[in-house]
Amino acid sequence: MGPRPAAPLALLGLATAALSLPLPDAGPHVNYGWGEPIRLRHLYTGSKHGLFSCFLRIGGDGRVDAAGSQSPQSLLEIRAVAVRTVAIKGVRSSRYLCMDEAGRLRGQLRYSTEDCSFEEEIRPDGYNVYKSKKYGISVSLSSAKQRQQFKGKDFLPLSHFLPMINTVPVESTDFGEYGDYSQGFEPEVYSSPLETDSMDPFGIASKLSPVKSPSFQK
Repeated sequence: MGPRPAAPLALLGLATAALSLPLPDAGPHVNYGWGEPIRLRHLYTGSKHGLFSCFLRIGGDGRVDAAGSQSPQSLLEIRAVAVRTVAIKGVRSSRYLCMDEAGRLRGQLRYSTEDCSFEEEIRPDGYNVYKSKKYGISVSLSSAKQRQQFKGKDFLPLSHFLPMINTVPVESTDFGEYGDYSQGFEPEVYSSPLETDSMDPFGIASKLSPVKSPSFQK
């Protein structure tokens, strides 16, 4: 009669171990310490030889252009909407980044699954590329002439982006509904304004690329 309690004790041990593990459907954004699958970043890009660099900016009038430095208009919410797919929204303008069939970018108030969804890829060099799910064209700050010259090619100028942590003073930025995130931009929280990472909480891109983002090392 004495040895019988051993089985219940073993089961209790297994149950305790199971409780200490992440839930199977918790998602890599939990396992890798990302927190919520939403990031607030500035998308930085530059020319091949470093002669020109800028940040993607979505204006209140819907115009998408380049800013020479970080500004409230260049602060973006990058939100996962599906596997390897993100929506990009200007925090100040409240407009979604969208693309037409010619690769022209615009900011619109209403999100369109077809025009405003972008596949995110982490390239071997650590840069991120955002490609239209509908048109297969990369988000780029290049001119219409450049887009025409590089049409059909794998590379577009100013299409490789580094997501950078905000350095704009919090008081200069109206975070609105993102107020809970503003505390994450205090200088003492991050020692460097640069962070290359994926906005894909499903972690699929990391399995395809030999480069691991710093987000995976946290």
